[in-house]
Amino acid sequence: MLRFTTLVFSFIFCSSLSAESSWGNSIQKGFETAKQENKFIIVDVFADWCTYCMVLEKEIFPDPEVSRILDQFVRVRLDGEEFPNLRKKYNVEGYPTILFLDGDGNFVTKIVGLATKEDIVSLSKRILQEPNLESFLKTEIRKEKENPHLNFRLGLLYFQNKEYEKAEEQFLASIQKSKNIPIVKENSHFNLNLIRSVNGPKDGAVSSWKEFIKNYPNSKRITTAKLYYGISLKETGDLKLAKSILTEIQPKLVSESDKTICKETLLQIEKGF
Repeated sequence: MLRFTTLVFSFIFCSSLSAESSWGNSIQKGFETAKQENKFIIVDVFADWCTYCMVLEKEIFPDPEVSRILDQFVRVRLDGEEFPNLRKKYNVEGYPTILFLDGDGNFVTKIVGLATKEDIVSLSKRILQEPNLESFLKTEIRKEKENPHLNFRLGLLYFQNKEYEKAEEQFLASIQKSKNIPIVKENSHFNLNLIRSVNGPKDGAVSSWKEFIKNYPNSKRITTAKLYYGISLKETGDLKLAKSILTEIQPKLVSESDKTICKETLLQIEKGF
């Protein structure tokens, strides 16, 4: 009888350990595995003091149907209090939050608050029907034709992959749809201008940055916009105006990369090229 009890205990312990080990605790390893296995990632962002987080961990995730479908993802569980940068990047404002990401760390979607079994299964099936994030976003755009956020995110994906023409198309669509959502319109316009700075006629980039500066004078990125405006002016040969603008904004630059670009451009202007 003792031997039988020991075997049962061992089986339960090992099963529990196996279920727990299916959740990793490294987001970096999660990305690596997802890329290798061509899978999406699910990230359970929790806090030790969060009661709903415990319900998810102990009752919802172990459900056989939920567990089966989550086996098709790379699973990562992170204490959100220990990852402030991750919370900021994916706009995690409360616990629990379930993030769905791709292997490159691109945001797919999320569930905020205590998710039901049905919530997780339904959303997971929608994601798993698509081979990648591009396909998922295209499907969502067909369902929500007037949602500018989706076009914006697809534009970012194309921009990241250097598919500039496709990215420009999506940012233009986002601008058109976001008349009543100023921040989305501004962000779309800014990224559209970045594309025109690296891909297209330089005089087109000059016009686009000039328009942005005029339309968004109070933008948090106005100094960066003026930096790219100055660079675009320099590349079209308007060295005098480029120098004036870059000299004006140089003390206001924050990031080291922007400071370096500004300094190098001003040196080139001084040398006459």
